[in-house]
Amino acid sequence: MSKTLIIALLTSIMIVTTAFGGSLDKSEDSKLLMLVNSEHMVDKDFDPDRVQFEDTYYYLREEAADALDRMLNDMEKDLGEAPMIISTYRSYEKQETLYNTNVDGAVAAGAGIADAIEATGRYIALPGASEHHTALAVDLSNDGSVEENFIETEAGVWLSEHCHEYGFIVRYPKEKEKYTGIGYEPWHIRYVGEPHSDIMYQNNWCLEEYIEYLKEDGSIIWKDGENIWGVYYVDSLECSYANIVDFSETNCGGYIVTTCRNRNSLLGKAQTLKGHTELMDKLISRIAA
Repeated sequence: MSKTLIIALLTSIMIVTTAFGGSLDKSEDSKLLMLVNSEHMVDKDFDPDRVQFEDTYYYLREEAADALDRMLNDMEKDLGEAPMIISTYRSYEKQETLYNTNVDGAVAAGAGIADAIEATGRYIALPGASEHHTALAVDLSNDGSVEENFIETEAGVWLSEHCHEYGFIVRYPKEKEKYTGIGYEPWHIRYVGEPHSDIMYQNNWCLEEYIEYLKEDGSIIWKDGENIWGVYYVDSLECSYANIVDFSETNCGGYIVTTCRNRNSLLGKAQTLKGHTELMDKLISRIAA
């Protein structure tokens, strides 16, 4: 039996044990999977909740700050030291200043305005198109500067291999510029939460690809230890799922709903569906973790 068929069968069984009807409460939208780029921007007055990161002057969404703290502590244990934070939340106005300063600097160095804008846009987003505005993005560095060879350092390698375990993704991967519109930035990570970070890592997807896949396919079933995650793309809030742990607008149409069930709980529910318990157990065991 192919993996595609296995997932399709498991999805159909999960849907039977899922409650439909009603609507999701927009006030509970986490916005963790918002796509923010030059084509899908946020308003100037977008003001995400954020907390101060430890005793620094950096600010992040609380869940991102907690995950970053755990990750940096583990990096320090593994490597002897962890990289430093050089950027987190940036307001629209701060992004505007940064963008204009870089364009003006390129022009002052002799570049034409069109070339200056193009060069700046490869690494610095337009105001309203920056992920730093979401308070979910972090730039890291070994020496306090943006390091072009960051991926070649111990910290860069560790980050690329492990950040997904903490809910982060390397937001602008190598050879993904055609999707992201931003050049390779191994130092820039973005919090999306689990299981999304694991799914993207295992499939080598950037956020644009992940959302597009969900739009086209409709759902992903993901096994993580004893947990079975259901990730569903919906066009509106007029739906309701059991066992919801999160839902987020995509900022490009629709929402992503995330559910989570314990494997044993799912098998228990399947007992009410005659003949499905054994099938469910077999399907679960064959989904890649």
